[in-house]
Amino acid sequence: MTDLIELTTRTWNDRDRTGYRDCYAEDAELVVPGLAGKGHEVLLDFWDENMAAFPDNHITVHRAVARDDVLVEESRLDATNTGPLAGPDGSPIPATGRSVSIPFAGIHVVRDGRITSSHFYWDTYDMLGQLGLLEH
Repeated sequence: MTDLIELTTRTWNDRDRTGYRDCYAEDAELVVPGLAGKGHEVLLDFWDENMAAFPDNHITVHRAVARDDVLVEESRLDATNTGPLAGPDGSPIPATGRSVSIPFAGIHVVRDGRITSSHFYWDTYDMLGQLGLLEH
């Protein structure tokens, strides 16, 4: 089942938006810092926001573990912020031009070969610091 993590990572890194979407059930739940919802529309909103803010982003999987219907991944996103970010109130934050290296964890539930739930966790404070967006 860890091959599903390999597939989502490959489609993400290859910029295969449709392939990434198809790894998920139509009613899949997505929970990430600042965004939560269900369905392909929410998933593709997440995709679009990340690809716009960090067009050169690349995910590296360090570990993937499967047990029963649960997949857990420990990964890292490396990217340069060359597009606007969505602020907490939805207003755009201009690109900083800075690079980030963000470790993250994903906990996924799988049914019939597709992901039905993904919860991603990362340190937003660390990311904002790397982007130079925190007051000192």
